[in-house]
Amino acid sequence: MAGEPTPATESRSDDAATDADSEGDLRSAFVPTFGKYFPESLVGALGLAVLAVLVTVPELEPTTQLELFGGGFYVYDLFALHMLLILYWVLSAAAVESPRVGAALDRLAALLPTSQAGAIYATGVLSLALGWFNWALGLIGGILLGQRLCRRARENGTAIHYPSVLTGGLLALVVANQGPSSPGALIAADDTGLANVMVDDAGTIGMGEFLVHPANLVPTLLFVLTLPLLLVWLAPDSEDEIEPLEDRDRLLEGSIAETLEHYAPAREPVDWQLGDRLENAEWLTWIVVAIGAVSLGWHFGTGGALTLPWLAFGLVVVGLAVQGPPMAFREKTEDATRWATHVAIPFLLYAATFALLMEAELYARLGDGLAATGLPSVGSYVAAFALGLLVPDPGSLWLLQGPAVAAAGVEGAPALVATMYGAGISNLWLAFLFASVLSIYGFDWREFVTYAAAVTAYVSVVVVGLLLAF
Repeated sequence: MAGEPTPATESRSDDAATDADSEGDLRSAFVPTFGKYFPESLVGALGLAVLAVLVTVPELEPTTQLELFGGGFYVYDLFALHMLLILYWVLSAAAVESPRVGAALDRLAALLPTSQAGAIYATGVLSLALGWFNWALGLIGGILLGQRLCRRARENGTAIHYPSVLTGGLLALVVANQGPSSPGALIAADDTGLANVMVDDAGTIGMGEFLVHPANLVPTLLFVLTLPLLLVWLAPDSEDEIEPLEDRDRLLEGSIAETLEHYAPAREPVDWQLGDRLENAEWLTWIVVAIGAVSLGWHFGTGGALTLPWLAFGLVVVGLAVQGPPMAFREKTEDATRWATHVAIPFLLYAATFALLMEAELYARLGDGLAATGLPSVGSYVAAFALGLLVPDPGSLWLLQGPAVAAAGVEGAPALVATMYGAGISNLWLAFLFASVLSIYGFDWREFVTYAAAVTAYVSVVVVGLLLAF
C-alpha cells in the first residue's frame, strides 16, 4: 500500500534513530559537558592572578604589583619548580605508556574476574593501589585494565556497566597525592631550596613522616579496599540500565601492550647507518639505566631524601628501561607532553599569584585565619578542595596554599596530608581534563556527578574524622 514503510526505509529510520541517540549521549557525556562550561586551567590561573592583584592593592605600589605580576616567576626563582612539575607529569606518562608495562597489565587482566561486581571492584582496587605509587600507573593503567575486563566480559556474554568501571579507573586521582610520588610531599621534603621555595621559613616535612602519618596511611588503606565497593553498590543491576563500553570511548587496539605500542624506526634495519644503530641500541639503554640505578642506590643508600628532583631522575631511569631503544623513549616523552598542558603555561600565573601574596605579606593573615578556625588541618582540606577546582596540578596547589599552612603554625604533616587529599578530590571532579587527553568522552554527566558526590562525601567523612582524631 502507498505510504507503508518498506524494510529498507525502516532500516534507515532505525539507523537514524540510533545515530540521533548516539549524538544525544555524546552531548550529555561528562567530558564534553564539563569541558564546555568549566573554565580551562589557564582561565582559572588568570582569575587567581587578577584576584591577587586586587587584594594586594592596599599593600603594594602599582609598579611593584606590575613587576610581580609579570616577573614573580623570576623574582622568587620558581623556574626549577616549574620544570620539575612538568617533568613529573611527562615522565610519569612516558614510564607507563609502554608495551612492556602494557604486557604486564595484560597478564594481570587475565587473572581478574569478569562479572560486573568483580570487574568494577578489581578495576577500582588496582587503580587506587597503583595510583598510590604514581598517578599515571593508576589512572592510565586502571582505565586500560577496566576496558580489557569489559571486553573479556563481552566475549563471555557478560554485561558490565562501563560508567562504574571507568569511574573505578579514575579513582587513582583520589590517592595519587598520598604516596611516594605526591608532588606536594616531594616539594615539602626538599631541603635544598631547589623545589621547596618555603624552605627558609617553614623547614621541611620528611617523606617518611608524611607517608606513615595515621591520617594518611589509615584512610588510604581503607579507600583502596572500600571505595570500589561503593561503586559496586551504585552500579545498576538491571540489564536494561547497564551501559556497555562503546566505540567512542574504546582505547584498546587488541591487547593493552598493542595499544601502547608507539615506536617504529624511520628506516628498516637493513638500511641503518651508525647513528640509526646507536639510536635503536637497547644495550646503550641498559648502560644508561645501570648508571642511573647506581646513582639512585648511592643517593638513597647514603641517607639521601626522596624529593621531586630525585623522583624525576628515577622516572627517567624507569622510562628508559621500559621503553627499550633510546629513540622510543625520546618519542614517548615528546608525545607525553600532552599530559602537562594544564600546568605548563598556567604555572606562570600561579607564580604571579604566589609572588603578590608573599610580597604583600598576606600569607601571614591567611595563616592566622586558618588557625582561628580551631581546626586548621580540616580547614586545609576544605581550602585545598575549593582551590583545586581552579588549580588542577597538586604541586602548584601546594605552592599557593603551603605558605598559609606554614603561617598557621600548625603541625606540618597532617596539614600536608589534608591539603593533598583536598587536591585529590578536586582532581576527581576535574577528571574530564585527564579523560579528554585519552580521547574519552565518558558517560552521562548526571551519573558522573552522582558517583563523584558519593566518593567525595565518603572520603571527606573519613579524612576529616581521622584529622580530628590525630
